[in-house]
Amino acid sequence: MRLLPPFPSSTEPRPSTYSLLDIGRDTVKAAVVLLKPDQPGPQVVGCGLADAGGHDITGGRLEAGAITRLVNEALTQAEDSTENYLGYKVVPDDVILALPGRATIGRLFTVKRTRPKPQTPIKARELASLRLRGAKMARQGLIHTVSEPGQWQPLAVTDAGLRLDNHLILDGIGLAGQELELAVFGVAGQAGALRALEVVANRLDLALANIVAAPQALAATIPAAESIILDIGDSGTDVCLLKDDALIGADWVPFGGHFFTQVLARSLEVDQTQARALKHTLISDDLDRRERSRLETLLDEPRRRWYEAVIDLLADLAAGQRLPRRIYLTGGGSLLPGLDKLLRTNPAPFDAAPELFQLGVHSSFPLHVLPDGLDFNLFSLTLSLTVGLPD
Repeated sequence: MRLLPPFPSSTEPRPSTYSLLDIGRDTVKAAVVLLKPDQPGPQVVGCGLADAGGHDITGGRLEAGAITRLVNEALTQAEDSTENYLGYKVVPDDVILALPGRATIGRLFTVKRTRPKPQTPIKARELASLRLRGAKMARQGLIHTVSEPGQWQPLAVTDAGLRLDNHLILDGIGLAGQELELAVFGVAGQAGALRALEVVANRLDLALANIVAAPQALAATIPAAESIILDIGDSGTDVCLLKDDALIGADWVPFGGHFFTQVLARSLEVDQTQARALKHTLISDDLDRRERSRLETLLDEPRRRWYEAVIDLLADLAAGQRLPRRIYLTGGGSLLPGLDKLLRTNPAPFDAAPELFQLGVHSSFPLHVLPDGLDFNLFSLTLSLTVGLPD
């Protein structure tokens, strides 16, 4: 997957190190990546994790101010850890930030061109012109689809499939045909959340190299052409639909780790901290049979609500088509027992029962060195931000 249009060319030398930042409501994840001319992909040389204290970056400037210190903690930890892998400390000046899925909207757009000379081979210039038209249509279309245009800012466009005479093709250069059709997936970001990310970068004296929407970043890591991504975080679940090796739909449901914690807190009449600890104990399978059974019973209905919301959203994104059977799970909430069973139990609206995988174990991160013991369930989005590195 590539972001369109390409990064602007510059005569300035590009940085060789970047920080990657995913600011969640529960934790802040940071990684340091190193680019080497003799290496085809980035090298992860450090990582850091800090408690976000429930602060939500989508809350705007005030939340950005509250969370800046915690972001700095995660970055400092990541920078300090680079000494373990390189023998010296790396402190990048440039940062790539994740925009949470709940602060984005995405739409699929299609541009068509009837070629006046169908026997003439397609040239690179012709495809570049079509992609520019697609990017322009997406940016204009995204603004018209929201109720408050001033609150949303077009962010990035990704290629979602090229067809020639109704046949899917990979490149098209040198081929001949009459009807050329390009699909692009455009994403707009919540203006307040984008400003908050900029505030964090400015307060930490970091050069903002890129802001990448979470769905587009995660989609770049998937090896299967037809698949679904469910990123179950603290605030909710990001849902991504991929067809023909491209992101064609993305949205968010407000059911995630915090939702399950709240259910346990209310049911057991304990505070949020105790409920979260119980939930983590359930995940780690460190409970006796009776206590485990009690918690499982309390979570039965919330898990069904999560499942129904996800399936309803996927059905909307698929627009009547059968859903891909390969589902990739990630995020700390994906480890909650019982969610995988619900997804496997009922094949509708799939052709057959889905196959489930944990993202990171079966994904295509173009990374070379990963810190020992790195938890992909927490860091999958952080590492996928490498899609935002300059070409």
